[in-house]
Amino acid sequence: MKKTLVALAVLSAAGVASAQSSVTLYGLADAYVGSINTKRTAPGASTSLRQNVINSGGFGSSRFGLTGGEDLGGGLKANFQLESGFDLSTGAGDTSSDGKSSVFSRQSWVGLSGGFGALKLGRMYSPYDEVKGLGAGAFNEIFAPANANVWASNNYIANPGNSIYYTTPTISGFSAALSYSFGENKTGPTGTPPNTDAGRIISMNARYAGGPVDVALSHQQEKANGAAANVKFTQLNASYDLSVVKLRAAFGQVKNGTTILFPVAPATTVAFNKSREFQVGVDVPLGSALTLSTGVAGGKLTLASGGEVKSTGFGIAAKYALSKRTFFYTGLLLAKNKGTGSREIKTDVFAAGVQHQF
Repeated sequence: MKKTLVALAVLSAAGVASAQSSVTLYGLADAYVGSINTKRTAPGASTSLRQNVINSGGFGSSRFGLTGGEDLGGGLKANFQLESGFDLSTGAGDTSSDGKSSVFSRQSWVGLSGGFGALKLGRMYSPYDEVKGLGAGAFNEIFAPANANVWASNNYIANPGNSIYYTTPTISGFSAALSYSFGENKTGPTGTPPNTDAGRIISMNARYAGGPVDVALSHQQEKANGAAANVKFTQLNASYDLSVVKLRAAFGQVKNGTTILFPVAPATTVAFNKSREFQVGVDVPLGSALTLSTGVAGGKLTLASGGEVKSTGFGIAAKYALSKRTFFYTGLLLAKNKGTGSREIKTDVFAAGVQHQF
């Protein structure tokens, strides 16, 4: 009888501990087979290349991670997340959007959450990135109409390290988030200090999600070493769910940035004063398992040298659910960038793939 009581007490204590603290292994495996054709035209020369590929991450970057938390009582919880990206087609490790190669290239943070909201320290996705894809068509992945354009708003750092992040609780559908990434690049007193603001990133968003409406305004500023001014990203995204279809729209603006601009100078990084972009899209459920999403995008980029580049894109994609965790997808992307002096680059992408979540 005593042994039975002791066993029951141990099992009871273990049950309480597991309810208070937990760790979950999760991941996503995504690969596709596709054909990518790129045609560049410039005065006196033109090139065309079609490449057949098996690539990773058509509908989301392949990844695995650990996440967990502990109930500290009184509504307060301790949380953490460690997440690493990888190329499923080669097995190679991923790098973060700020160019750092690390074990946990996507996320690595610890924090607290409760009635006050949530606080995180480490590497995590910025408030700007969290809502940026809200207005994109074609599922905001490789077939999204903006992806193959000179789309300057895609050149931001999505998951900066050395960051502190805070998000408010959601109140009547309203929420907001703010993060600050420290540059941490100062040298010793005997060295020549670099720009002490280099690497500093400030990011924020404000969002309303209630009923069929989801609207978010986001902003991010990045300071690069030697740059005269912050690169400023601003984005307004919205979606409206009509049940039979979901409408999406986005407008973005970037100031004081740089981009790799093939139409003007192949593989050369150039500075621009301002870039403005728009995109509209629609998601159409065609049954319990099949969804079609399409969209168009356009933009204009004004170079610091005085020229400009105009971009257009069309994307369409379909997703068919094979189960709750696995789906098949296929799609098409057509994009064109037209620069000065008859310089032009056209890109088309056709692919089909599968994604499994665990």
